[in-house]
Amino acid sequence: MRVGIFSSFYPEIHGGAETSLAVLLDGLRRLGLDEVLVTLSRAQPDLPIRVIRISRFGAVPKRLKLFGMPGLNSILANRLTKLLRENRIELLHVNDTYSLRAAAKAAETLEIPLVLSYHNNLNIPYSAYGYPYPISSWMDSREKGILKAASKCSMIIADSDYIARRLIDAGLSPTHVKRIYIDGPIREWGTPPTRSDRPYIRVLSVGIMQVHKGFQNLILAIKKISIDAGPLEVIMAGDGPYSSKLLNLAERLGLMDRIKFVGRVAPQELTRLYDWSDVVVVPTITPEPFGRVAVEAMSRGRPVIGTATGGLTEIIDDGRTGYHVPPATPSAIAEKLLIFQNRRELVEEMGTRGLERCKMLFDQSLITSQVFDVYRSLVPA
Repeated sequence: MRVGIFSSFYPEIHGGAETSLAVLLDGLRRLGLDEVLVTLSRAQPDLPIRVIRISRFGAVPKRLKLFGMPGLNSILANRLTKLLRENRIELLHVNDTYSLRAAAKAAETLEIPLVLSYHNNLNIPYSAYGYPYPISSWMDSREKGILKAASKCSMIIADSDYIARRLIDAGLSPTHVKRIYIDGPIREWGTPPTRSDRPYIRVLSVGIMQVHKGFQNLILAIKKISIDAGPLEVIMAGDGPYSSKLLNLAERLGLMDRIKFVGRVAPQELTRLYDWSDVVVVPTITPEPFGRVAVEAMSRGRPVIGTATGGLTEIIDDGRTGYHVPPATPSAIAEKLLIFQNRRELVEEMGTRGLERCKMLFDQSLITSQVFDVYRSLVPA
């Protein structure tokens, strides 16, 4: 079976979907799948699989790709159809929704199965993510077209139970929606931190610096702790449109001696930061479709404080591998951080349980086998 795996961005890494795809591709290759990466990206790193780059579309700006390339879908569909036919692709797996409508046209023309990985939220106004009007209104209307194209898929892999429920509630057939933690595969494992004599805990938060990611609430929580209980050491990793405002907030609150902004870091450096930390905080305000940062933290044996919304509630076992907190509530984040500060043994205990849970739910071989089973159900040997 030859499977085409189509991404608008990979091998460029823009978020958890692309990070997870790298691990998925490696796992599927280990299972012996004949996989071909089809991409709109012009990036050319050395990859151990065959790569087909769709010419001309690599020059399309990222923002236009995110908006779904209005007006270009028919052109892309024709080009994609030709390439899939030439390379004898028997099944097409689309890793994002940005090129879904073109992919659906191509798969329909060639009469091959179409699988979609659904990583997005849905039925949440785009204004909640900081998009200004009228862009937010246009993005809201675009979602209807995505769902219509998704209804043509042979199978939709939802990256959490939360997203599976949202897709079904939006009218998609339950028989064509399957939950697989496709954003969670992990292939390398760390160890929980041993108890330290340091008088403070180390806190890490990672992600794209956008207003809905809630990093401002972590900063406010650190301010409250510094007043009530003394210092913490905090690193915030990532970049994005909200970075300067977060930096200004930390400066205004007098926290620059406690919070270090390191920007976007390479994967190896991110692993080092997880190992440096005692606790990882995921303070998102809007529901996360999944929450890969929480999984990565648990894979290194770190407890996680995350908001009690979306996919994070499926990852963090509240009170055992970390804590749930209400969205946009700095006082709740501060309260949970103080628990770890005052009961240092919990860092190792919860980190150990989190590592065990991560191996049970998110091991690379488990998730890639589940995806491979979907392929075999659609293209029998």
